[in-house]
Amino acid sequence: MDEIVKAAMLKWPAVPDCYGWLALDARGQWRMRDEACQRAKSAGDIIRNPALQAFIGRNYQADANGNWFFQNGPQRVFVDLEVCPWVCKLTPEAICLHTGTTLGTVNAVLIDELQQFYLTGDNKLCLLDDRDIEILINCIVAATQEEAIRAMETWLANPADHALYLRLPGQRSPLPLQQTTISALKEQFPFNRTPAPR
Repeated sequence: MDEIVKAAMLKWPAVPDCYGWLALDARGQWRMRDEACQRAKSAGDIIRNPALQAFIGRNYQADANGNWFFQNGPQRVFVDLEVCPWVCKLTPEAICLHTGTTLGTVNAVLIDELQQFYLTGDNKLCLLDDRDIEILINCIVAATQEEAIRAMETWLANPADHALYLRLPGQRSPLPLQQTTISALKEQFPFNRTPAPR
């Protein structure tokens, strides 16, 4: 957390919390949701200012009840989550989080019933940006990309009878792809997608 934010929290300790105005979409984009967006239940406008994106990312955290928020000076701005609290992208060297930091050691590669991919590590559940699915397929341990695609198709058709391993950027060893469900993920990594006042 930024020092200026800590100082503001001490100076103004009783600023009301803010709900519904900030969201994180499935591609790791922060979205501002004004009252019209909230009434229309729309995603909101993407925040494109790099300095503001970085500021939100540095001051993004969760409370004890699984509500994620951006500490904006003395005010907690709670975040509506399209999928889960973290979104990641694959680069040739590392796995980058939407906050601008990197994911260290990956513990598992998972796919849910909607065929969304996740990585877990550093006590984080990270949705893979869907634009990186092709990069993920290139991480499958196979001789060629065509074999990797066939291996993925075979595994998706019958995961119980086949193993599929992926060598992810920055990781020492290949990891098996594992099936999961959204409810199982929420049980293992509790979070609230739509925080609300108590």
